[in-house]
Amino acid sequence: MFDAQALLAGDENALADAVDTLSPELYRYAVGIVLSRMDAEDAVQTAFVALWRHRAAVKDPAGIRAYLYRCTYRACVDLLRKNRLFVPPVRQEESPLSVPLSEEMTAALSRLSPVERAIVYERAVMETPYEELADHLGLRADNVRKKYERAKKKLARLLPDMRMEES
Repeated sequence: MFDAQALLAGDENALADAVDTLSPELYRYAVGIVLSRMDAEDAVQTAFVALWRHRAAVKDPAGIRAYLYRCTYRACVDLLRKNRLFVPPVRQEESPLSVPLSEEMTAALSRLSPVERAIVYERAVMETPYEELADHLGLRADNVRKKYERAKKKLARLLPDMRMEES
C-alpha cells in the first residue's frame, strides 16, 4: 500500500509504492483498451508521470486511483490516435490479457471505440461498479451504464457465433 498524503506532498518513495501497488491493475486496464503490451506499459507510465507532475491538482488523496485511471484512459486514447490504430491485430498466443482472446473477439473489440473497450473491460472483466467506472472516465454513472449496454449490443451483433452459444 502507499501513503497517498505523502505522495501528494512530493515524497518520491510514496510514488514508488503507488507504482508498485497500482501498476498491475492499470496495466490490465490499459491492455483491455489498446490490446498491446508495449502501448499499455507506455500508457501506465504516462499516467504516473502525469500524476507526479500535477499532484498539486489532486485535492483528495482518496482520488488518486480514479485520477490514475482517467490518465491511463487518456494516454491509451492518445496512443491510439498517434499510431492511427484502433486495435492492432493480436494473434491468440500473443494476447496480452490473462485469458487469450479468440480472433473473432479481438476483431469485434477492434470495432469498438476506445471508450467502449474501456467500459466493457472494466465492467465485464474487472467487475467495476458503474459509479467507480464513471469516476475513472469522468462521466456520469447513467451515461456509463448506457454506453455499456450499447457496447454489449454492438459486440453481440459482431459475434453471431457467440450469441448462438449463449442461448
